[in-house]
Formats: sequence, structure tokens, C-alpha cells
Amino acid sequence: MSSNTSQCDIPTVPLVVITDLDGTLLDHHNYSANAALPALKRLRALHIPVLFNTSKTCDEVSGLRHELDNRYPFVCENGSVIHIPKPDATGFNSEVLGVSYVDILKALHQLQHEGFHFRGFNDMPATEVAAMTGLSQDNAWLAKKRQASEPLLWHDSDEALERFRQRLAEYQLTLTKGGRFYHVMGTTNKASGLDFFRQYYQHQWQLTPQVAALGDGENDRAMLEAADYPIVIPGENQTLTLQHPSARTAAHKGPAGWNTEILTLLEQLS
Repeated sequence: MSSNTSQCDIPTVPLVVITDLDGTLLDHHNYSANAALPALKRLRALHIPVLFNTSKTCDEVSGLRHELDNRYPFVCENGSVIHIPKPDATGFNSEVLGVSYVDILKALHQLQHEGFHFRGFNDMPATEVAAMTGLSQDNAWLAKKRQASEPLLWHDSDEALERFRQRLAEYQLTLTKGGRFYHVMGTTNKASGLDFFRQYYQHQWQLTPQVAALGDGENDRAMLEAADYPIVIPGENQTLTLQHPSARTAAHKGPAGWNTEILTLLEQLS
């Protein structure tokens, strides 16, 4: 979004685009959004907000927003934390919708003590996070700076995983499967962020916006099903199937599919 455009300008088409990042707007392998730049440029020209809704942390997203000249609010850690830029551009007004990171780690430490086998980001040095994710070591440090969720690798049986899920519920925690990791967090999901910003822009614009959502993983399902225009990006291993009557699936993975589907949707809506 250009520097002279307010985040609350009413767009030509009253639409909000809310998107997953890894494997969706960003290429699964090199984290590039280059293939989606034509659609991003078109959205910017129409003043249509593009909101990131991701498992990434605030520190990770801040750098990407700068790279893509995105000045809109965003959602981190699978719907657990909302960030709205301050009017003077000095930071964000943030709200944790889920359970605090300290409380999550206390619960996970207890469950490890009970014999469940997993390894979370807090258990890993940045070098290991980098090796697991393909991130640079600097970006791996940013990925470890969490507020309300913990990604982990599961090293136990499917039966133990169900017991683990049940024990988490006793701590008011949930388990969601992402592209590479399971994510432990409070009783929120990516639909929480979509619902929040549907109301946010309804207040800002004094009309009810339509919402297009894009995602590729199981942790995107709730967000996609809550959208007016859900767009499934094919996953690396499998592709989500939705019951939503307006659901569509991109022909290509990652930002190439993102680009084509957004341009097609904008043509239809205009």
C-alpha cells in the first residue's frame, strides 16, 4: 500500500483480502511472493486491504510487511494475536486473543514430564529452527519470539496424539496442524482474526465488507469456511476440500495460484 493511502480508505470494491503466508502468498520453498506481485499491485490500486493471517510471529511479519509495502493490520500465531498499526506508525496496538506463551510453556513442560514425546520451538536453538524451516538463522530467532502459541514436532504415536489433545483441552489449549508443525494455542483459530477484521472494517467503512480468504493448510480451514470467497491454494502434500458453496481451488501452488485467483475474483466483482 502506498505511503499516501490511509488504511481506512473505502476501496472501489468493498472487499477485504485475508491470507495465509507460507505456501500461500509465499512460495513454500523460497518464501518469495514475487509471483503474486501483479495481483498485489491491482489490490493496492483499488485500496483493497490485504491482511496477513499467519502462524508467524509479529517480528517475522513486520519485515515482510516492509518488503511488500503493506501497512494494514495483521493476525499472528494462528489467530492468537491481533496487531493494528498505530496512527503515528511507531508500532502496533496488539491484543492477545488466546493464552499467554508463558502459560502454554508451563502446560507443555508438564505434558513432557508425563511422557508425551514432542519438541517445540522453545526446546530448539535457532540453528535447529532454521534447519527445520529453511529460514535463515536471523529469521529463526524471530520465529522463536512468540506471544501466544507454540509450534512443535510430534515424535509419538497417533494414539498418544489424541491423548495429548485431550490433556491440552484441560488447560484450555487446542492443537492445530499446520504445514510443517502442530501448533498449540488457546481456543482461537484463524477465523477469529477474520471475524475481528470483518467487524473492524464494517465500523471503519460503515458498510459490511465481503471477505476473500486464501490458505493451503488444515489450520486455514476455519478461516476459509468463514469467508465469502474462500480460495484454496493446493498444498505440498494434499489439498483441502471445503463444503463452502463458493469455494474454489487454484490451479497452481503458492503465489502463482494466489495471483491468478485474486485477479479472476477482482474481474468478477468489478
